[in-house]
Amino acid sequence: MKQALWDGVLSIVDGLTKSEPGYFSSRRAGDFSDDDSTVTCEMQMGQDDGTSLIYDITVSVKVREDSADDFWTGHSQHPDIYTLPSDANESRRVVVDGQHYSIGPGNSGGFGGRRFDIEFFDGRKVTTHDLWSQGTIPPKHRERYPDNARFAPQPERSRFTAFDNLHTEETS
Repeated sequence: MKQALWDGVLSIVDGLTKSEPGYFSSRRAGDFSDDDSTVTCEMQMGQDDGTSLIYDITVSVKVREDSADDFWTGHSQHPDIYTLPSDANESRRVVVDGQHYSIGPGNSGGFGGRRFDIEFFDGRKVTTHDLWSQGTIPPKHRERYPDNARFAPQPERSRFTAFDNLHTEETS
């Protein structure tokens, strides 16, 4: 993150030298905060009257965690177009390894219509070509949406071999 902050300082310095009156005369090295989330720097722009304008530059980044509460607990304003996880019919909700999916109505072809064989922990087995992903469930919402299924192992596909015995003659 330090490099990104320093790049921010240099960008501001570059912008000031192009847009503010005077001429660039000096810039001090940046001072980083203990947690490397902030850098401060001083820049001087000399003026024609012998004074300088001093710019105290501070660039900081505040990191916050977003658990997407609106997405995981809210309701879709357009349920006929899309559903949010809390809108999903329980029989169509699929949670595998902390990933949330919803089985579509069958006419949309989620994942490009790829086949999914799903084994629910309650004993149901479902095959669908209309599975939709809502992504990884944030830790604070995993109790609400525990794993309830697994993807059934797919049999290994054999390679198409019908043409393996055909030989071609080389012509000179």
